[in-house]
Formats: sequence, C-alpha cells, structure tokens
Amino acid sequence: MAGLRVALFMRASTNKQTTQGKMKSASRTGKVSARPVSDENDLPLQKKKCMEYIEAQPDWKFTELEYVEAGVSGFHTHTSKRTGLNQAFEDAKKGLFDILLVYKLDRIGRRSTESLNHAIRFLRHCRIWVVDKNREFTNNGDADEILNFIEFWSAKKSSMDTKIRVTDMMKLIHKEGYWTGGNPPYGYRNHPEMSNMLEIEPKEAEVVKEIYRLYVSEGLGMLRIASMLNERGLQTRTGREWRSESIRKILRNTVYKGYLSYGKTKTVEGEFGSYQKYTKQGEELVSEKFWPEYEIIQPEIWDKSQKMKQSRVKSNSFGGKAPRRNGTGKGLLVGVLTCECGSSMTYGSQRDWLDSKRTKKGDLYGIYRCLRRLKSGVQVCGSKKGTHKTEKLDNIVIEKIKEYTKELITSNVLSEIQQKTIHASKEIEAKLKQAKQDRQQWQKAKENANNHLLKILMGEDSSFSESQLKELYERSVQELVKAERLYEEMKALKDSNGLSEVDVLKLQDVLADWGSLLEIATTEEKREMIKSIVKQVNVAGEDVTIELHFDVPKFFEAVSCARETAASLEKQRTAQVSSTLQYGNDRGSNSS
Repeated sequence: MAGLRVALFMRASTNKQTTQGKMKSASRTGKVSARPVSDENDLPLQKKKCMEYIEAQPDWKFTELEYVEAGVSGFHTHTSKRTGLNQAFEDAKKGLFDILLVYKLDRIGRRSTESLNHAIRFLRHCRIWVVDKNREFTNNGDADEILNFIEFWSAKKSSMDTKIRVTDMMKLIHKEGYWTGGNPPYGYRNHPEMSNMLEIEPKEAEVVKEIYRLYVSEGLGMLRIASMLNERGLQTRTGREWRSESIRKILRNTVYKGYLSYGKTKTVEGEFGSYQKYTKQGEELVSEKFWPEYEIIQPEIWDKSQKMKQSRVKSNSFGGKAPRRNGTGKGLLVGVLTCECGSSMTYGSQRDWLDSKRTKKGDLYGIYRCLRRLKSGVQVCGSKKGTHKTEKLDNIVIEKIKEYTKELITSNVLSEIQQKTIHASKEIEAKLKQAKQDRQQWQKAKENANNHLLKILMGEDSSFSESQLKELYERSVQELVKAERLYEEMKALKDSNGLSEVDVLKLQDVLADWGSLLEIATTEEKREMIKSIVKQVNVAGEDVTIELHFDVPKFFEAVSCARETAASLEKQRTAQVSSTLQYGNDRGSNSS
C-alpha cells in the first residue's frame, strides 16, 4: 500500500454548472444565479473534496494527473466520445497511476450498463475509489455486481428524471408563449432588454418573406428557392449556403405567424449516444398566445403554405413520403401537360447557340421537358420531340381557354351546368339522408350488441349467444365506419355543389374578366386558374390536344385568389403614390 499513486477524474454536465461558467455568465449578463452550487457539478469543489480525501490517506501520493470533462453529459454522451475518461483509461494501461479517485461514481457515467462495464475495464489496470462513499469500487462476486448495477441504474434514472422535469418546464414556458432561450429562429434575435423574448431582425425578415412569396405565390419548390437565394449571394446566419432543409425549417415554424412552438426535435438514444431527430409536423407544442410583434408572415399565407406542402407529398412504394413532381415550377401548364408517351412534362430552361462554332449563346428561355425522357432516355420515351417552348404552348392553351370562356357566356352551357348541378345536388341530398339513417342504425346495433355482451359477462340471461353478439358487434363497427365515411363525403359534396341563377350571372361576369385577371395573377394562381378549365394538354410533335373540363368550385376559388392579389397590388400602388406626394409636399414646405 506504500506510496500509491493517485490520479483524479472530474466531470461537470454543462459549462454553466461549473464555478467558472457561472462567473462568466454573471459577468456577461450582470446577473448572479440564485440556485446553490452542487458539489457533484462544480469542478473546483469536486477537486477540493478529492484532495482532502487524499491528504487523509497516509500512503497515498497525488501524481498531479487530472482528467477533467467540463460540459460533458454522462447520460447523453457515449463512452467512446468521452475524451477525458478515455485518456485516463489509456494512462491506466500504461501504469501511470495506481488509483483513480472520483468524487461520485456517477462522474464516470450515467448510462447504467455501459458506464458500469467501462468502470469494470479500469479495474484490470488500476483501482477506483469513491469519495462520497468512502470506499473502493470493487466487482467481486454477485453481491458487488448487483450493488454496482443498482448504483449506475440509479444515476441513469436521476438523469432521466431531470430531463423530464426540464422538458416539462420548457413546455410549460412555451405554452404560456415565452421564448426559452437558445439560438433564435432565422429572422429573429434575442431581445436585448427583455428575457424570454425575441425581436425581429429586419434584413433576415425580408428573406423570410421572399421565401414564402416564392413558395406560395410563385409555386417554386424548396430546392429551387435555396438555389435562387444562393445565386443572389445570400447566406444563412452561419455564413453557409442555403439548402432545401433550411427552407423547410422556415416554412414549418409557426413563429413566423406569431405563435411560438416547442418540440420540433426530440432526443433519440442511439448505439453511440443520443442524437436529435425531427418530429413529424403537427407533433410539436404550439403556444396558445399570439405575439403580433413576432408576425412576419400573415397567418392565412402560412396556412396556405402548409396546404401546398401536403398537396405536394405522396406515398411511395416503400410506404414513405416523397414530394410530387407535378404542379410545381414556373411553367403554367405543369400538372396538366403530358407527352405523347403518356409521361408528365416538367419545366426547364435552356439557351441556343448563336453561331456554328458554338462560342456565343442566346437568351435564356423556358421549355417543357418529358420526365420519362429525362430519367430513362429518348428510346424509352419514343416521341420525336421531347422539348417544347413554354411561351408557344402557353399561348396556344390560353387562347383556347379565352375562346371557350366566350362560348360559355354566349351559349346555354352555363344553364346546362346549372341544371346538372341542381340534379346532382338532389341526388347528393338523398344519399346524405340515407347515409345519416345508416349511421344511426349501425350505431344503435353496436350499442345493443355491447349491452347484451355486458349482460352475459355479468351472468345474466340473453336471447343471443356470445358468438352471435361478437359477430354482430364486429359487423356493426365495420358498417358504422363505412356509413360515417359516406356521410362525410356526401356532406362535403353538398357544400361544394348548388349553382343558383344568381351564381350563373356572377359566373358570366367573372368569365368575361378572366383574361385581365390572368395577366396580374401570380404563377401559382395562373396555374390554378388554368387547371379549373383544362383537364389535360397532350403534345405529339407539333400537334396540341386540349381536353377541357370546367370545374366551377375550383374556378371560383382560383379567381378569388387572383382578385386578392389584384387588390393587394392596387393597395401597394396607392401607398406608393401617397408616399411620393407626401415626400413632394415635405420638400416644398422645407424649401419655403
């Protein structure tokens, strides 16, 4: 036992829990924490206790070897990533010390079995003493193994309990509508004067507005938006290029419409420690408190962006979700345009060579391209022409629509549509009534079967056998689900149908104004206006086939969005004129 060489191992969970960290925080904020400093987390106090323990042992000698881990979680950090602990283990193998002294055993780790196994590995090369237990850590026999496991398990449970308390407190603070700290979302900064508050960063807020405009109004995808921001030389807050994931985070966050949210990521325990994983949209906690000073994006625009994201997602063959290729991009006909091979066509752009030597290129122009041709090649597509100029095709389709709308106004087609709609409404009303009766019938059958089953379980007599009642109950549940689904479908159809004589007159006025509305509408609105009249456009060489299908509810919805845009533009123009006049008046008054 004479002259045993002792090394120290100390760990603090976070930098803020150390004395040095608390002093830094106090000097930076001017505030001192009212919370008491705990021995297990404060590094100087750990060392003080350990040195007192060494001095009390006559045969021990401190080697000056200290292995320190500041800001390292013993629960979230895997032992393979513990630099200080692994260095201590390597030095123990080299025989640089005989005893590794720790203030508490959980300083080695809080991951139960994993931390216990790592501590046992030390015993091959050195001894471990624990100050607060005033005993040596041993692993001789079943009793030691059980006690050691219980101690490390207790340390793990303590970390998990702390994590739950912190998480619950964070959720409570967020539910009350306050910011819990950390890195603010893009477009905001921590309020310089008020804790638990944010304030808008003007330059970043303009980028956020541009992202929503490109996504909602122009119909561009996240990858394309990121590319456009990078082309303009714009960078993220950390000085990096924009990526689609960065755009997705901004489009998802409710703070931009004035509501804080919490829990967009969750901690997942992996084989080599914990990591952050994004939760599904809708699983996060959204505050009930509205902050008008946080609002960068109007709530209706934010909600529309969420609907657009859902519409662009479809199930793939592996059961996951993938973005839809149709209905996005700049092309007005994307979503209705098909190649003669049957594949959808997407938007692209290209330049033509201006000379035979290919030294100069012309202006950039838009084209529609066959998706099958792009993915699998010319032979798979089979069409002689796989690309078409957008300007030419767009003009052909728009002119066809204008002719069709004029015909609708002058002919009896609108009256026929009205009669068909009224007839369809009567059929829907009858089906809705029947579905309501079926729903009530199967609900009653389900309740009766359940009541009789309860009687049998209570030992009472029933006119039906248990197997008959179970069969009736299961069938009632199945039929009730079908009836409820049919009822909801018929109810939705009823709400979207019903075209009165007044509506026909209104529709005539809107159709007459269709062309002028199309000119001022955004790309996304133009596309929806076209989709409400055109079912499909097929191109085969120079031949263009247009299949028309007038969807009245969709048409009214698309036109109303275009009218909102027109009203917004008019409001902006009025504000600009008013500002210019005010500026002129101010200059005149100053000169006088």
